[in-house]
Amino acid sequence: MKSPHQSSQLTFHEPTHQGLKLPKEVEPRLWANHLAYRSAREPENLLNHVRRVYLHLQLKQAEALYGAMLDLFLVLGDKGESLRNGLLNKAKTVLESDAFELFAKNLKQGLQKNQPYPISQHSVLANFFDGGLTLVDLDAESNEHAGGRIDPLEVAQEELTFGDIEVAQEILEKALLSSPERMSLHIGLLEIYKHTRSLSSLLEMQDRLGDHIKVAQSAWMETRYYLESQG
Repeated sequence: MKSPHQSSQLTFHEPTHQGLKLPKEVEPRLWANHLAYRSAREPENLLNHVRRVYLHLQLKQAEALYGAMLDLFLVLGDKGESLRNGLLNKAKTVLESDAFELFAKNLKQGLQKNQPYPISQHSVLANFFDGGLTLVDLDAESNEHAGGRIDPLEVAQEELTFGDIEVAQEILEKALLSSPERMSLHIGLLEIYKHTRSLSSLLEMQDRLGDHIKVAQSAWMETRYYLESQG
């Protein structure tokens, strides 16, 4: 029998190709959205992160691959160097050179979420920490690096820090209507709906977004089913 320590170490090894392939009869875009959502909901589940990386490798989607790799690097920190190195070698031919260099330079020590790195609309992590709602924004760097723009996720997080969930919700709703292509806005807003158990707000926003919920359709459906099950 393996000790708990040994089991945790095994999770850092790259899984076999079995279970990493795109499921038959599943549209790649929908599968990508599903994996992004699962990675956001269960950030410590490395299999979902690795599946995302492999999917965007197969599709040769450089920007999406960067976002998936960024999530994986941030979750692992300085752990799992062999896993990170193996995936980085595979990703070299697809990633842009500056993205590859970022990961290569930080291979030993890992990436930290407070260090600067290029913007990625495909990085999606939203988590609860210490019993409070925390949005981990991987779409934007500091305002400096984002050309002086204020990112709505950052502003919403500040409101959440001071306990004003209603204002944070309003900020993200307006931002999502303006930029419905940003997966992280969908995930962040859905976290608030789930936290406040506000099914009515979710349904109203879903109607306003219309077809734009396809960007994160599995996330919307799962959150809706959860809230409906809560009565």
